[in-house]
Order: sequence, then structure tokens, then C-alpha cells
Amino acid sequence: MERILFIVSQARRELYDSLRVVLGQERGVEVILDRRVVRHRRRHEAPSPMERRRYGRRARPLEDTEIETRGWTVVRLP
Repeated sequence: MERILFIVSQARRELYDSLRVVLGQERGVEVILDRRVVRHRRRHEAPSPMERRRYGRRARPLEDTEIETRGWTVVRLP
């Protein structure tokens, strides 16, 4: 059975609470707050010579953008 995960930004707590009430009893649906801490990094004028970060299975750029702009996203899990 497919699971549906609603991820809501910490800044949208009222939306999180509403979704928990409305979808709380739905089978296969989970509503969670985004637990990541957003820290703004200083930008350097020159780019670093080599990219050291590695993107793994958890990297979801589309969902990250949706959380930043809308305050929530939906992820379908197998």
C-alpha cells in the first residue's frame, strides 16, 4: 500500500494542526513537521574549487523548494 506523507514547514504550524485533524484517521496518510533546521550560510564571492557535498537518496530538490515557497509538500512513498 502506498503511503502519503504531508511535510509541513515549522512556520506553518496552524496548517499542520488542521491537517492532523482532517487527515488524522486516514489510512496510509501521515502529517509531519519539517524537522530540519534552516540556517542561512554566508555566501562567498568565489565558488569553492570542488563540490564536496554528495546527494543521496534523501535529496529532494522539488520538495525542498515547495516547502520553502508554499510551506508544505506531499511525498508518496511505496
